[in-house]
Amino acid sequence: MKGSKQTSFIIVAGILVLAVFIFVVTYNMLPRNRQSNSYYVKVGETMSAKIDSINIDNDTLVLTTLGDAIEYCVKSTRTTPGPGNICWKKIHDNKATIQIYNYKQYYIWIKDTSGTVSSPMRIDSRR
Repeated sequence: MKGSKQTSFIIVAGILVLAVFIFVVTYNMLPRNRQSNSYYVKVGETMSAKIDSINIDNDTLVLTTLGDAIEYCVKSTRTTPGPGNICWKKIHDNKATIQIYNYKQYYIWIKDTSGTVSSPMRIDSRR
């Protein structure tokens, strides 16, 4: 009788451990619909400007920069704009305001005074 209780305990404990393992793996694999307020633009070692914050409010994207950012570019494609591209707009007092559409994905670049361009940062305007 004693052996039967031990066997049952081992089987139940094994099933519980397996159930917890499956739950943890499934939880970590499911996508999460959380939005983050933190943004990051990968800049080169020589880049002296960075994006401080981005806020989206009523179809308007407000971009705040630090350092010597002089221009920004917002596009719906990921291809890096050339220096003469018409998408480049001036940044005034470290702030830029851009009209955007809901449910669209955008890419943002900034350029510093030496002409160095950041890597693209993706923004989803889905709400």
